[in-house]
Amino acid sequence: MSSQSNHEANAVPLARIPEIAEMIADGEIPLPIDWPNGRLHHLLDLVHAARRRRLVSFIARTIASDIRRQERRTENQSNVTEEI
Repeated sequence: MSSQSNHEANAVPLARIPEIAEMIADGEIPLPIDWPNGRLHHLLDLVHAARRRRLVSFIARTIASDIRRQERRTENQSNVTEEI
């Protein structure tokens, strides 16, 4: 790693690393593979956490949608049965 890229990575304030991790998780910016190991591992941990959080949220929304759809089906079948 060049001393310039090391300097650039160290110039990034620690408070901005979570924001950078979110942008990487969104695919807005590439992973800065030339960062020093300590910062890169911390950044990767945050990117993985963001992606895991999004995946869990997606799965939860999908399950909730399926439950609501099934409830509507059940209500419609009950209404049809009552009309007969």
